[in-house]
Amino acid sequence: MIRRRYVYRGVVQGVGFRPTVWRVATAMELAGFVRNDDRGVTVELEGEDEAVAAFPERLRRGLPALARIESLEVVTLPPRHERGFRVAETAGARRGDALVPADAALCAACRAELEDPADRRHRHPFTNCTACGPRYTVVRALPYDRARTSMACFPPCPRCAAEYADPQSRRFHAEPIACPECGPRVWLVEGGAGTRAGGDAALARARGLLAEGALVAVKGLGGFQLLCRADREASVARLRDVKRRAARPFAVMARDLATVHRLVALRPADADLLTGSAAPILLAPRRAGAPVAEAVAPGLGDLGVMLPTTPLHVELFRDAPYAALVATSGNRGDEPICTGNREARLRLRGLADAFLLHDRDIVRRVDDSVVRAVPDGHAVVRRSRGYVPRGLPLPAATGQAILALGGHLQTTACVALGATAFPSQHVGDLDTEEARGFLAEVALGLEGFLGVEALVLVHDLHPDYPSGWLARRLAERRGARTLAVQHHLAHAAAVLAEHDAFPAPGSAAAALVLDGTGYGMDGTAWGGELLVVDGELRWRRAGGLACLPLVGGERAVREPWRVLAAALSAAAPGIDWGALPVAAHVSADHFAQVAALAARGRWPLASGAGRVFEACGALLGLGPSNGYEGELAARLETLAAGAAPAEPWPEVGLQGTRIPGAALLAAAAQRVLAGEAHAAVARGLHRTLARLVVQLAARVLPDLPRSLGLGGGCLVNRLLREDLSCELAAAGWTPLLPQAVPAGDGGLSFGQAVLGALAEARGTRPEYRGGLNHRPGDPGG
Repeated sequence: MIRRRYVYRGVVQGVGFRPTVWRVATAMELAGFVRNDDRGVTVELEGEDEAVAAFPERLRRGLPALARIESLEVVTLPPRHERGFRVAETAGARRGDALVPADAALCAACRAELEDPADRRHRHPFTNCTACGPRYTVVRALPYDRARTSMACFPPCPRCAAEYADPQSRRFHAEPIACPECGPRVWLVEGGAGTRAGGDAALARARGLLAEGALVAVKGLGGFQLLCRADREASVARLRDVKRRAARPFAVMARDLATVHRLVALRPADADLLTGSAAPILLAPRRAGAPVAEAVAPGLGDLGVMLPTTPLHVELFRDAPYAALVATSGNRGDEPICTGNREARLRLRGLADAFLLHDRDIVRRVDDSVVRAVPDGHAVVRRSRGYVPRGLPLPAATGQAILALGGHLQTTACVALGATAFPSQHVGDLDTEEARGFLAEVALGLEGFLGVEALVLVHDLHPDYPSGWLARRLAERRGARTLAVQHHLAHAAAVLAEHDAFPAPGSAAAALVLDGTGYGMDGTAWGGELLVVDGELRWRRAGGLACLPLVGGERAVREPWRVLAAALSAAAPGIDWGALPVAAHVSADHFAQVAALAARGRWPLASGAGRVFEACGALLGLGPSNGYEGELAARLETLAAGAAPAEPWPEVGLQGTRIPGAALLAAAAQRVLAGEAHAAVARGLHRTLARLVVQLAARVLPDLPRSLGLGGGCLVNRLLREDLSCELAAAGWTPLLPQAVPAGDGGLSFGQAVLGALAEARGTRPEYRGGLNHRPGDPGG
């Protein structure tokens, strides 16, 4: 007889781990106990030596779907001659190493109960178990027990209490356990009159209003959503108007997987993702004739689709005359998503015709995650519900808690703790005071959840980003240190760390970062950079896109035809502007004025690949301006996707260590004038840029390992990912593509945390060693 203690760390609380341990241990006739504590889950077993030794493998084979073991500590103890196996009370009152899983979508077993008229949870909108339901959005502190969640104010009824205490039940210690007798209540408030309906009547009335074309605000898992029929142009147009969201695409929630198949083209892996516990919004190619209003995603080939994530959403589709609803964040513009009932009725007044409310508090604002179907699998675009607070491994452990605060757009925060980085949920763009306050709320909330206060704060190099202001303010208040990290270096670090490819001391690695804008080391706006970084955190700019002038400054980012005019005035000065498709949106006189301004004066310079894609979209007549970040680039990809694969354009070549964006746009214009189809031109631009990248890598990286990290917001582009992967592989390179970490600025804080952790672990700081600069005399030239 022997006794051993097994300490499991990872996502092992709130996922049915203890009942699984109980079932395995009792089946193996082992004595002892299992309990939650501040380290994770501790199991002590006593029995025959072979059985005790075999337990970890038996447990591993039967792990609950949401559980994830990150480490196992084994200690041999003297036998106590204990009899029987029990579930002990939780020990410890601090977080320690314990983690809580992300919120999980409704599981199949709970869905079956929801549909069963004989079940006591039939049509109950808050059904959950250890395999599904709210977690991160309801927990206030760790260890994860009901008393530390927003369900603490709902005492369980006798039948729920019996399930909660029964190790053989799948609701054993399911902290949000609820039923119609003791759980949260739902009600509907309609219009300014405050008309109320409760329970089933509230759900029926909400379905009726949606069927009629109304806008209904629904309290979801991590915040309010605004819903309307996806097949009604008038309803979607009204939603755009009240949300002040002119063109940015909406997501669609479908009744079931069969409906999703009618809307978009799905691969088996896509269906698995939609029906899994994370259940994100999936961006997939829209089917021709899909029964969805054109205003849902104007000008785009992809549609964002999702399935009902909670039983409340399931009930909104029950016997309804619609099969798909637009589901968008419950907010105005760039404000944070609403979470409280009073807050929603105040801030969403005038947006919604009715409010479907309940009395389970949302502790943390968490928006829906977004994932795109790509040739290499799936790429996370927005990492939020279903993924947060899941940690990501760091290339080096840090003994000091580090808080990284991202950039300005698509912002997230991230805490590095030990060997793990914990990215926050999506915050968004920091253009409003409310959004900046939300970043502080998220950053401090994440620290509080993890039980730390960081004394190293990492932020973007840009001097005027609000995220940097917050970092400096917190550092001053705490007596902490700050670390400013160049934007594209953080992108490079993120993708290299995701693939466990960040260089060790004495070695180096390379990454290509393609995005719109990031503050450069030479005073220009970078965005098409081939970077080399070594294990000592020294880095240089080996090559990249040539700069283009932004005539009008920030206005040129909103109006990409200005970038096009500057490029053509330099690379094709005699071209017939009036014969190009862009002339339908911009007069020849206006073009001539901007072209003349580009030739004189000292305009801001930008090397962003996003600027080139957007300018090509303007060239091909897709519009004169961006209604949202990257709109014309997204429309260009949609246009290109309709063309056959193209060969690279032979008339465009490297200019030293630079990829000439102006020459690319000039070649595109000449091909349009020669009668080439617009879709073929769009497709050719993608392929030519990919070929030039490979040629550049071969020219400037002859001595480095033949793998290349690929990061930045442009890597959300499905065609660009495919072309870069194919061209690099054909030339003998291994492309490292972002998948689990957002390619865009949503992944920036993770890259900052990686660099902060490496700086602490290796006793150094990132050091720029120069390289390709655009202005003589600038630093590092």
